[in-house]
Amino acid sequence: MSISFDAAALLQRMAATTAREFSYQNRIPGDPLYGAFISPEHWLDESGHVGTTRLIVRWGYLALAQAQKLPGAPTIPVFATLLERLESAVDYLLRVQRPSGLIDLRNTNYESGPDTAFALQLICAFIERARSTPELADIVAKLTLFAQRATVGIMESGFHTPNHRWVIVGALALAQAVLPNHPNTTPTINLYLAEGLDIDADGAYLERSIGVYDAVTARSLLFYVENTADSAATMPVLAAVERNLAFDLHLLHADGTAETGLSVRQDYGQRNVPTPLIANYLNVGLLLGRQDFINAAAFLYERAGEMYDLEWLLYVLLKHGSSVTAEPAIPTSYANSYPTNKLWRYRADDLSASVFGGRTRLLHLVYRSAELVAVKIAQAYFSVGLFIADSLETAPDEVLLTSSGKQKPALPAYHLPMGRPVAPETFETTKVDRDQKWIPPAESALKITPVDSGFDLHYRTLDGLDDVIAQISFDFPPGGLWETEDTVVTCAPGSVIFLKQGWGRMRYGADVIEITPGAGAHLARDMRHSEASGDLVRVLLTFRTPVDHRFTIRTYSLLDGMPTRMTD
Repeated sequence: MSISFDAAALLQRMAATTAREFSYQNRIPGDPLYGAFISPEHWLDESGHVGTTRLIVRWGYLALAQAQKLPGAPTIPVFATLLERLESAVDYLLRVQRPSGLIDLRNTNYESGPDTAFALQLICAFIERARSTPELADIVAKLTLFAQRATVGIMESGFHTPNHRWVIVGALALAQAVLPNHPNTTPTINLYLAEGLDIDADGAYLERSIGVYDAVTARSLLFYVENTADSAATMPVLAAVERNLAFDLHLLHADGTAETGLSVRQDYGQRNVPTPLIANYLNVGLLLGRQDFINAAAFLYERAGEMYDLEWLLYVLLKHGSSVTAEPAIPTSYANSYPTNKLWRYRADDLSASVFGGRTRLLHLVYRSAELVAVKIAQAYFSVGLFIADSLETAPDEVLLTSSGKQKPALPAYHLPMGRPVAPETFETTKVDRDQKWIPPAESALKITPVDSGFDLHYRTLDGLDDVIAQISFDFPPGGLWETEDTVVTCAPGSVIFLKQGWGRMRYGADVIEITPGAGAHLARDMRHSEASGDLVRVLLTFRTPVDHRFTIRTYSLLDGMPTRMTD
């Protein structure tokens, strides 16, 4: 079924939250913070894109639609009240702007160039749409004053994280295109661009943050592309944005949630629909004529709940036209290798999986409402028994992970005496000078082969001492039912289950992930040198080395009938 992106419908969604947003604004006459957004989390005023600036822009678009009589747009009962709230918020913003032109992010960054740049993007995008609307002339004039001061401050500021550079570049490019009497931002933009874009051969940015910062970077670089006349400079930037969005298409599960196992930012491990990407997929799809991107925008929008940043999607629609219709779709069948990131992504309709090198999390699997958060392997071996793949090799029908067991220098080994005085304060530093009694490393391999409805796996130890305890752990979200041939149990967060033999399956409603066969060589619940499962439900297969164990993971729905199981 087609999805329509319609500006009027987005404005209706924005209007639905206006009453709640009004309650966050300081309305105490004479208060220094009059007009400010007051955070319900920490009861402080917030001036930037997480607070007052965002409310200004959201309310500004509602006022703009009403002033321009956009067909189908919501009617705010008391238009003058909305304008007064807007103006009081803008006045607050001007009062708290520092002499440098910068603003603060209350919980961490003060006199912050990056946070001011986030705000400047929102404000300049709104000015671009509203500057010819007489009813908003006073508000636009005040926002323009703020933006001109902010632009000067941002040009003299710095940044913290990789994406901050592109937020600054995008804000300065947009400001130069939108503001009258703007400073020349091109030299500053060129200083940042001279560092080169932080996108790798796979199409991933340095932060690898599909849930948050990929969208921030894409939007920011697109502002540069769309507001810079030099096509020789903008073409490689647009190509980089396109490559990253194509990469992210293959990090989506069937329900639209994102594979965040690569991220080094706050979205790591989260299972959310990456709604910030919707505006970027739609924008780039329309710019480049890529229907797959437009369809992806529709797919994510169809599955999105409450959207934090509707104003960016609205901005794209107002720029390209008031409505776009698309068929919701993303790629549904592939097996892709991303060697730079040591990642293999697999999708077969409702089943999607990620295999990771360089991490303790070896496999993540999603099937409808069922999820296997992580497969991990460990030996209780000199603090270097964790299986972390040094290499990830792919073939058309399998993935091979190999762990050398050499994760730390001077281990596994015992330190030998030096035969001379060793001062207590130098004990640690002398380790590199000591002779060692070396122990064979815990080298091992895991082969993963995709099959119908799941995977066949083969774990083997290749080196190391014998009779060492080892385990394969399967970590599931709480809330499922664990079932074996003769038992069904509910699983509290933090539960540990030993599958000693036969099959076992975790059920989430009718959706099932099944493991077989079990192995039970020991009952070390919290084996030393393994990683804790936290609030997840852990299923363990346990061993003594050497290990040569073949096992399977299968997915299915009980509504489709029982599967045919492998037998030993």
